[in-house]
Amino acid sequence: MNIQQRYKYVPQMKFYDQITCDYKPFVMFFNKSNFISNIINTDDLGFRYNYHEGLLKKVSDFYKYDEVSLIIGGSSVFGFGSTSDNNTISSVLTKNTNEIFLNFGATAFNSKQELILFLNFFQKFKKIKNVIIISGMNDLYLNLVNKQDAWGDFFFKKEYNEIHEYHKNKNNLKLKLKRLLSKLLNKKKRPSDYKYINFDNLDLNFKNLFNLWSTLSKNYNFNLYYYLQPLPSWTQKNLSDLEINIFEILDRSNDFAHQILKEISLIDNYEKYKSILQKNSQNNEINFLDLNIEFKKLNEINETLFVDRVHLTDLGYEKISDIILNRI
Repeated sequence: MNIQQRYKYVPQMKFYDQITCDYKPFVMFFNKSNFISNIINTDDLGFRYNYHEGLLKKVSDFYKYDEVSLIIGGSSVFGFGSTSDNNTISSVLTKNTNEIFLNFGATAFNSKQELILFLNFFQKFKKIKNVIIISGMNDLYLNLVNKQDAWGDFFFKKEYNEIHEYHKNKNNLKLKLKRLLSKLLNKKKRPSDYKYINFDNLDLNFKNLFNLWSTLSKNYNFNLYYYLQPLPSWTQKNLSDLEINIFEILDRSNDFAHQILKEISLIDNYEKYKSILQKNSQNNEINFLDLNIEFKKLNEINETLFVDRVHLTDLGYEKISDIILNRI
């Protein structure tokens, strides 16, 4: 089954499937700049447009303001699944307060890339009041599908290495024949082949990263929060009819990422991962919150909150925004 069939239930996902990335220094890649559509729009830097005072503005428009807060994370913070730039977490928070919350969501970023993105831009603002990180899934995903090495893992790592090798040896006929033979002999891995998550590696990763985040928050005097993003199975929600239809399409598809996410969604993985994040947050004086537990308390828990196993609907992002406002 083709995952494009889900467009009849969540037509906005057609635009999210189309948006790509641009090469950027330090972070490897970032959201496509100047992407224009009725659903998603990005500025000249690649940041999604932010709602403020009835208008949609690019991130550089906010350098002049006295104080801002940043929402940092991957595609969920970017707003995958929302029906407009007005309905991302940052835009909803801005609309519901007299404060400015900016979208620092980056498609397919891991936790280290999130930190580097912050380092690249935070000094352009006069004052940062809050840094709210809503993340977790990308690091767990990358840990499962990659061999661990000292440099760390990132999305599109295989493609990057293949391009690098091609340009380095593009005139090497022997290498081309070796590659062709390798493709013929090696059976392509299936999602079911990936079972082992290296939780020790994840623990060390967050021990180091949270220490850096904590040091930055104290030196630059901003409030720091880490929220573990919600997954349908981790919230233990009863799926709505619409969610059931969408998940059936995804589960019957040959889409590698969605099949891996199904494996990651096991409750045992959630409990171990949450424990690591909670411990390292506490050790580094970071305000930690598990959004999965908070979602269980919602009156709307059985409504359509998700467009897939990671990303949310407008209502889902609105609920995350409400939870944040009750905590900061």
